[in-house]
Amino acid sequence: MSEQKVFHAVVGKEGGWWNIWVPELDQVTCTRKSRKIASYTRTLIAAILGIPESSFRVERELVSAAEFERRYTAAVRGTDAQEKL
Repeated sequence: MSEQKVFHAVVGKEGGWWNIWVPELDQVTCTRKSRKIASYTRTLIAAILGIPESSFRVERELVSAAEFERRYTAAVRGTDAQEKL
């Protein structure tokens, strides 16, 4: 049996929203309810890749709103810089 792919999800709460970012896919989603974080993350990954939700694992990292913004902004700026080359 092959090992399942593992995706990393960065989660930060700002105001009444939980922001969820999957850096490997450069995709973001959000939810108002913390209990929905896992299902929203899995649904996002499965939809983007067109694979079953049972075919991968997700490791979540909870960070502050400021840290979430810092990491996401740095990633977006890095992507933009690469696209200009």
